[in-house]
Amino acid sequence: MTTLSLMLCAASGLVSTAHAQDAGTTFHELKSYLGSDLPVATAKDDAVLRHVPDLEKTAHGYKNACGNRNRIGVLHLDLGGVLQGATVTYDPDSCWGQTGGELTVLDRNNRVVWHNGAVDITILSTTQDGVHDLSFGQPGSTQPVWRWDGPTHQYKFLKTFQG
Repeated sequence: MTTLSLMLCAASGLVSTAHAQDAGTTFHELKSYLGSDLPVATAKDDAVLRHVPDLEKTAHGYKNACGNRNRIGVLHLDLGGVLQGATVTYDPDSCWGQTGGELTVLDRNNRVVWHNGAVDITILSTTQDGVHDLSFGQPGSTQPVWRWDGPTHQYKFLKTFQG
C-alpha cells in the first residue's frame, strides 16, 4: 500500500518530515519551500526571468500571460548532479483560476526543466543520476513526485501519493 504523511505548516512555511513508500522506495523530505516565501526577484535575476514561460519583461518589471504584474519570487538551489545551480521562480498569479501560482525550475543555463501550477517545492532524499526527486505541492490531498530524466533533461512525473 502506498502511504504519504505530510503535515504542512502553512503559517510558518515549513513542512515536517515527509515519508512515502512505494514498492520498497522510501521518500524522505530534505527541504521544502513555499512559493510565496521565495525572495523577491531583483535586477540580477533578469537573465533567469527572461526564460520563464508566461513572463514578459516590461518597463515596470514582469507581467504574466494575463497581463498582471506580480511579485516574482526567485530562489537558487543545488538539486544535485547536473542541476547544481538550479533556480526556482514563482509567480503567485496562476491566471486561470487555480489555487497557487506558476512555479518554474530552470537549470544553470536557464533551460526550463519543470513548469506548472504549484504552491510549494519539496526536495526529496531520493535521486536519479545524482539529481534529487521533487514534489510540488498542489491544493488537495495528493502529493505528486517527479523524477529527473537525464536523456530529456526534464523532470518526469513518477507517482501521486494520497495524503
